[in-house]
Amino acid sequence: MIREHYQQRIEEYQRRLDAIEQKSDRLSRLRGLTFLVALVAAVVGWSSSQYSWIWYVGAGASFLGFVALAAFHEFVQEQALQIRMRQQMSKTQLDRMDRKWKRIPVVDVDVPQEHQAVAADLDLFGKASVFQLTSLAHTPFGTATLRDWLLNPASAEEITDRQQAVTTLAEDFEFREQLDLHGRMLGVNSTAPTDFVQWAEGEPWLAKRGWLRWLARLLAVSFIAALIVGIIGLMEPAVMFLAILGIVGLNTVILVLAAGRVNDIFNQVSSGNHDIQLYRELLESIAELPANCTFFTELQATMGATPREPLSRLKGLTRIVGFANLRRNGLLGIPYLVLQFVVLIDFHILCLLERWQRDHGQAVRPWLTAIGQVEAISSLATLAHDNPDWTFPVIVEGNETRIQGREVGHPLLADNVCVRNELQLGPTGTFLLVTGSNMSGKSTLLRSIGVNVALAQAGAPVCAAEFRLCPLQITTSMRINDSLADGVSFFMAELRRMKEIVDQSRHYQNSTKRTLLYLLDEILQGTNSAERQIAVSRVVGFLMSHGALGAVSTHDLDLATTPDLSSGCQTVHFRETITGEGSQQQMTFDYKMRSGLAPTTNALKLLEFVGLGENKEPAAQTHEVD
Repeated sequence: MIREHYQQRIEEYQRRLDAIEQKSDRLSRLRGLTFLVALVAAVVGWSSSQYSWIWYVGAGASFLGFVALAAFHEFVQEQALQIRMRQQMSKTQLDRMDRKWKRIPVVDVDVPQEHQAVAADLDLFGKASVFQLTSLAHTPFGTATLRDWLLNPASAEEITDRQQAVTTLAEDFEFREQLDLHGRMLGVNSTAPTDFVQWAEGEPWLAKRGWLRWLARLLAVSFIAALIVGIIGLMEPAVMFLAILGIVGLNTVILVLAAGRVNDIFNQVSSGNHDIQLYRELLESIAELPANCTFFTELQATMGATPREPLSRLKGLTRIVGFANLRRNGLLGIPYLVLQFVVLIDFHILCLLERWQRDHGQAVRPWLTAIGQVEAISSLATLAHDNPDWTFPVIVEGNETRIQGREVGHPLLADNVCVRNELQLGPTGTFLLVTGSNMSGKSTLLRSIGVNVALAQAGAPVCAAEFRLCPLQITTSMRINDSLADGVSFFMAELRRMKEIVDQSRHYQNSTKRTLLYLLDEILQGTNSAERQIAVSRVVGFLMSHGALGAVSTHDLDLATTPDLSSGCQTVHFRETITGEGSQQQMTFDYKMRSGLAPTTNALKLLEFVGLGENKEPAAQTHEVD
């Protein structure tokens, strides 16, 4: 049903796009015709001795028609652009459902140092990641909000509020699509919102140079006065011309010295013709969100006395920025340039901008933060909409320190390859020991647990039929790398990561708010098997004694019987199936989790499959040379 919904929208947008492109082609030809008529009429009027004024009127009318058609054509092209973007949005969502990662945009996310290990181990960011699957955030504020939600677990109350908001928006496809569209249009210049905030909260540039502001006003008044006095005959034309020439010359000097900085300020406020209008549209969407949702009500309260207050404040800014952006208009750019040299128009517009900055600048960050939070909620809502078989987890506070799940799968796997398993982790004092052959699914299980917990505590649905957990803080050791630059061996890198995890367990031992969840995948491989077993037993035993909850994958089956771990060890395993004989043998995996220790291993069999098994070829013969 969801797939058909997106496919229908793609086809509908294509029909609309075909129709609007035909209209655009007709308008293009008509624009060319009206311009040609205007040109011909002007030439005929110039060369004709009689009734030339009629031709000039016709030329003027044709040119006005050309201008009107050009403006309408631009509007039609803007419509076509939006339809293409909407169509691409639906295509991208289909790619997300199929996990076609190469077709989904990848956003660079700045992950804080203290979260980088967990983020890398659980594929939270980057290519083929949770963020790539989930994010519909296009502003820096939306990206930062969704990142922080995935990295920092929310309280049970916050999770409940977000789940309610996600459920509300999951049912409102039109709102989410419109929000995505406006965000994409604004996100063409990804730094625009950040630049806008920096200007709004910064120091006014022109106000600190009062002499320049008053000089610009004096020169503008002087030009107008000289022009009026000259026109009414109180000044000789030559004197008027010299006065105007002197004013323009002085204006030119000022423009050479300061116009670049003024232009930079205009670009900070609005990098394009529609930036401020897009902010208004996004804020208007937030103002119309339902008031019966706690998350939205609290969000609207941060925007001003009323949810619509930012709209009225931005309306004035829209007019000011509209004047400033006339310099980018192809038809009005020349008259604007003339005004620049005769009255320093940019400096007067900047005065108005800085007055708005003084009155309303400190409110801009809360507005854009609100936009970012709605982008994050909309991202999670789209995830819920596109995965109707996922569920919202239940967060249990109190003494129940465990994770329970039914039909738990890895969120980054497509439905046709995702194998789901029952999950029981905890209580504290116990741990899940995951054994099994190579490639059988041990690491995937650990990541399934971690990713689903991260989504759950962000307020998102999880890949499960049921999911229940206590408040958790995730820590992991899965992908350890050595560093030649830092002179750190693989084993030392592992030890450092273990120390960080042990230190975390001390920190959370007496916490009444959150339990440490550790996920350890084949740890301490950088030493011999005998010492590794002792070391792993000590580390896991320490974590158990400090009230942490966790899962450990290993090939070392003897870990289950070590004295320090046997009392709290819950064993599960994955296995492979070998079919056929001889060279026709095949190894397959069902990725189903079973109770107990793994009964088989497959390392030697895999060696045979790649041609590195026992050498059964006859020894090479030697030949004597006479």
